[in-house]
Amino acid sequence: MKIKAPLVALQLLVGCFAVAGGWFMLAGAMQLQQDWLQHTPFTNWTVPGIALLLLPGAGELLAATAVLVRWRYARAVAIFSGLGLVAWILVQLVWMQVFHPVMHPLVGAIGIIISVLAFMLPREAGVGSRRYTPGRVHPEPGS
Repeated sequence: MKIKAPLVALQLLVGCFAVAGGWFMLAGAMQLQQDWLQHTPFTNWTVPGIALLLLPGAGELLAATAVLVRWRYARAVAIFSGLGLVAWILVQLVWMQVFHPVMHPLVGAIGIIISVLAFMLPREAGVGSRRYTPGRVHPEPGS
């Protein structure tokens, strides 16, 4: 079963939307309700915008890149990126005490799917992988 393409597609989708959302929050282009911050340590949307841009945004993009280039720790990074997305939603729910009936369940489910797909990656995408190196002769296993 092909795992890499849907995993990377979800990571890129989440990463791009989170970077854009964080950027729009910083630019003031998103009109978010100020009262959503009343239970948080923030007085404006600047720090949440930076956090959105960096954590789920850059985090998912870096995880997708790690999977694409078959970095030896890509599997672990991808698993934790999905779990981080679930944690992001849980922190939002606890701090903001506002539930969005579409966004929160959808993003939480995508985080779980990313983690499950990453867990299903072949071991070659993780520690101890035997990657092809151009110009290098690789002996057959057992020889």
